[in-house]
Amino acid sequence: MKKILILSLLLTSLVFVSCENMLEEDVRTEISNEHLNTALGMEDGVNAAYSYLRTWYGTQNGGFLSVYGTDEYTTGSADPAFNGYTANIHSASGMVSGPWNAFYEAINTCNAVIERAPKVTGVTEALKNTRIAEARFLRAYYYYMLVEIFGPVHITLVETQGASTIAKRSPIEDVYKVIIDDLNFAVANLPVTASGFGRATLPAAKHFLARVYLTRGASKVAQPGDYTKAATFAKEAIATPNGPKLLDDFWMIYKIGNEVNNEVIFSVQYSTNVLTNGNGNNAHMFYIMGYEGQPGMYRDLPNGRPWAHYKPNNYMLNLYNAYDSRNEKSFQRVWYCNKPGTYTINGKQVQMALGDTSFYLSPTEVTPAQKAGKRYVIFGPSEYTTGIFPSLSKYLDPNRISINEAKGTRDFVVFRLADTYLLAAEALLLDGKADEAVTFVNTVRRRAARTGATAAETEANKKAMEVKAADLNLDFILDERSRELSGEYMRWFDLKRTNKLVERVRKYNPVAAPNIKDFHVLRPIPQAQIDRTEGRGEAFPQNPGYN
Repeated sequence: MKKILILSLLLTSLVFVSCENMLEEDVRTEISNEHLNTALGMEDGVNAAYSYLRTWYGTQNGGFLSVYGTDEYTTGSADPAFNGYTANIHSASGMVSGPWNAFYEAINTCNAVIERAPKVTGVTEALKNTRIAEARFLRAYYYYMLVEIFGPVHITLVETQGASTIAKRSPIEDVYKVIIDDLNFAVANLPVTASGFGRATLPAAKHFLARVYLTRGASKVAQPGDYTKAATFAKEAIATPNGPKLLDDFWMIYKIGNEVNNEVIFSVQYSTNVLTNGNGNNAHMFYIMGYEGQPGMYRDLPNGRPWAHYKPNNYMLNLYNAYDSRNEKSFQRVWYCNKPGTYTINGKQVQMALGDTSFYLSPTEVTPAQKAGKRYVIFGPSEYTTGIFPSLSKYLDPNRISINEAKGTRDFVVFRLADTYLLAAEALLLDGKADEAVTFVNTVRRRAARTGATAAETEANKKAMEVKAADLNLDFILDERSRELSGEYMRWFDLKRTNKLVERVRKYNPVAAPNIKDFHVLRPIPQAQIDRTEGRGEAFPQNPGYN
């Protein structure tokens, strides 16, 4: 999958997907109409369907709609609209039209593969079924994103080759049916391991089905047995023979150069090859504070390009106990001198050498006397600003070609096994099986325990991380998901799924708290969609609360 070209189908997308808004900047090659009927065309079509994941994962667009406006992160240096739920979240915003257009273009690509692949010659039936299953997995994913972000949406399951202005918003129960049908096909036809890392697999389909059933189970269109099915599929994904495994060390998941590891179930592929990397994974920039300009520091590749978009909320920074290693393994609090020289620190001239501590972001308040005794700068929590804050380090990318290069090269993890464990725990808890749920939570928590000086100390730390069934509720599950999955582009969806978005944003995000309303659990339908639909607003109404 590393060599996948970003492709553009020469198929006319529906008018309501904005024909002119194809990913022109990423076009590397074109697939003609007839080419799709060939064995190579089938492969190219499936690869093209994967490429649309890059319009969300690792992009500013995806982050604004999944990281901002939650209990985890607040506004750093970026536009505050989507964090603060201001009136600038509206139907003309490119932040909502971008994913709308891209996901429908992706769906049309999937539809083309699903319809045409059965007639392709020169390949085995097994390979055709695998590629169709991949396309149906991806179609399910794009519809899941659409229904969660926008609510009722138009459903089209056939390839569109001509312009159409007929569209309607199908009920969310109908969208879920499409998603579940597609994923059941994927479960029946996908292999446990794929021919290339980044392709959909059986564990990925089961993980995704667990999330879908869990999401529907908490919705107004819940069906009996949704939580039971969610738990079953999550447990099956975990127990897959020769399937994904938890790594021994949380830090190894995001260790630079270790993107291909046993815990990753599904990831979006990026590359060091500039010809195939498109716009790259930009997430490396968004979480990094403005370290340049601090004593002894200048911008370099290891420390990253500091856009300082997403500042962690105090809630999240205070989630970790003394035995939990995920705090320092997720957040950078210490920066080391890369610009030796003499600097004035705490009123004194200090000679700073390469590798000396430049500054430290303390998790607790620091007195003037404590600062005076140090040869480096210390910031306490009350001194954190929109440009100074502990920085999520999961996406740092020193393999970029220059210090100002935005196009990151690292894969973006979408599903990983620790997430599956926590989905299983959530489903079991909601199904009234807290005693079973806690075993899945504790597996994740024990892995996160600090390593002690001895084996006995390490085991004691793991025991200290364990919780009891009586400790579990939805808020605890959400806290644990934040500790484990912070910044991984799923928090807004987690809060929405659990019907906790408004409650927890009001409680933990002081910037968003005054503005968030119940209607913010959906985003506005792009106005271009409404304008281009026959019957306009009567046929394709806007979501409540937006204009």
